[in-house]
Amino acid sequence: MDISTISKQLGSSTTEIIKVLFNLKQDDYKKAGASTLIIIAAYVVASKINTAYFGPLANIPGPKAFKFYDMTYSRDFSNPEGTSWRNFKEWQEQYGEVVRLGPSSICVSNKEMLRQVLLKDDLPKGPRYEEFNRISITLFSTTDKSFHKQRRRVLSPAFSVKYINGLEHFMLSTLTCFVNRIDRDIESTRLLVNDNGFGQVDIWKVLAYLALDIIGETAFGETFNMLETNDHFVPHIIASNLKLSSLLGHRPYATMLKILFSFGSIWRANLRLREFMRQIVLRRLDGGEKARRNDILQILIDTQNAKEEQDRMSEEDIAKETVLFLIAGSDTTSNTTGFAVIELLNNPETFAKLRAEIDAIPMRPDQKLLEHEQLKKLPYLNAVINENLRLNPISADLIQRRADKDMLLNRDLFVPKNTVIYSNPYRTHLDPKYWPEPTKFIPERWLEGSDIPADTDAFFPFSVGTRNCIGKGMAMMQMRLSLANLTKFYDFKAIPEEMEKSGERLSFITWTMESDSFKALMKRREA
Repeated sequence: MDISTISKQLGSSTTEIIKVLFNLKQDDYKKAGASTLIIIAAYVVASKINTAYFGPLANIPGPKAFKFYDMTYSRDFSNPEGTSWRNFKEWQEQYGEVVRLGPSSICVSNKEMLRQVLLKDDLPKGPRYEEFNRISITLFSTTDKSFHKQRRRVLSPAFSVKYINGLEHFMLSTLTCFVNRIDRDIESTRLLVNDNGFGQVDIWKVLAYLALDIIGETAFGETFNMLETNDHFVPHIIASNLKLSSLLGHRPYATMLKILFSFGSIWRANLRLREFMRQIVLRRLDGGEKARRNDILQILIDTQNAKEEQDRMSEEDIAKETVLFLIAGSDTTSNTTGFAVIELLNNPETFAKLRAEIDAIPMRPDQKLLEHEQLKKLPYLNAVINENLRLNPISADLIQRRADKDMLLNRDLFVPKNTVIYSNPYRTHLDPKYWPEPTKFIPERWLEGSDIPADTDAFFPFSVGTRNCIGKGMAMMQMRLSLANLTKFYDFKAIPEEMEKSGERLSFITWTMESDSFKALMKRREA
């Protein structure tokens, strides 16, 4: 029996195939096996070619290789680690606001498409979050819409405006330690700098310590004392987990190998972190009414008395969500505030305008620090923060969603069900179609009556829709307090070498400096 005969019979039905196989001799089995492999290979190749050149996404531009395989398989992708954002930016600059990144994945930066994906259609999170769920299922990682809705409803009271305002005294107490720490650093380096009272401060590091101590105080009443001691095991584990999560999202297969080779150390570190958080929860529970404290942890603990059983959070769930708040509330706000300081040093006229607005705030005779009620409606301060968030987003990563139905994006682009859709807000923030002179730091665009008004529909610093950042209000409050008090009480001088390296950026979920450091000359302002 020749190959063509076998092929014809293989194309008939399962029953016919079985009959053929039973009637074959040993040599025929070899021929049949080879023919079957050829047919399967031909089918796979034909299917790939069909998807690449004739499928629904065929006309979307992008790197040719990604017609056949997903970007996560690319050898150069995310290498060196933390630079994937450059690939996304370059692809969209080269191919436009819709780019094909795989046989069934696209990336978009058109503002209407982003709002449709994230807000209007509220598409479910994509497959990368299933990888995160292997580590821990939380408000951030869950792909289950029902679970997310229920968990967000339970957690929302902890992030209401009224409740966050009640946490301000914890923030101000930590800000006092922050100011004292800067004063000590200035004093210890003043003679070395020998420049009219200026000392050298690693403001990037000190802002990171401030954010960790604030989230410790406001989230679960356990300060890390980073401003005093510079060190704690928790921040190191957070940094490792952010890098791991970033790689898991971008290159899941390479990351799984990393996990296998370093499983012991990763497992032990996270076990230690989980036990640390569990002990904090247990101390609060065991302390009863005497241990009650109006902070975020207390809101979570109080869910155990909820009427509905599904609203009651277990000790493990409380610990996992608190770890999430710790991660989400530390690097995000500190890095963003650090970038704001860099932008102000790069733009002295802007710094002068901000200082004039801050100095105009009347302070009580006994008042040591500016308070949020004095700051929350300051137009130029908010303009500086918004412009900084546009140029230096909390995250420069892609937001992954999955089409849960056949759909039209922006009433124009057909996208079949199960297509992975990556939203790229960072590129949207730099699109000249929405932002005149997009790479320039111009806070005035956010002021009323501006000649180049901000396009707020093309602004996604905290995402939008049901999966937007639950801690937005707390983050804005902390940024206003830290940036305003730095402006009020300190003079700055830029260090040329530090300014030069400040443009070297990495993205491990959060947007950060490659050096993880930025030093400036600082001194207390004269009264």
